[in-house]
Amino acid sequence: MFVSENQVVHVRFNGRSEQLDFAALDLTPDAGDAELRAAIAQRYQCELRTLDEYVIVREPQAIIIRPIAYYG
Repeated sequence: MFVSENQVVHVRFNGRSEQLDFAALDLTPDAGDAELRAAIAQRYQCELRTLDEYVIVREPQAIIIRPIAYYG
């Protein structure tokens, strides 16, 4: 997978959006989904299971972590 050195983590959580660098989460860009979820749970002081239905989308310039979207 291509990872940009400038890649950031964009999080949508509890009605707000935040753009973080990996250092703020104490992670590296090659962190796995479980590591990302654990770091986000710690940052927002929520239970890990709160993020069970969150989607993690990996793009060249960002990793996006957001709630699952339901349509219809």
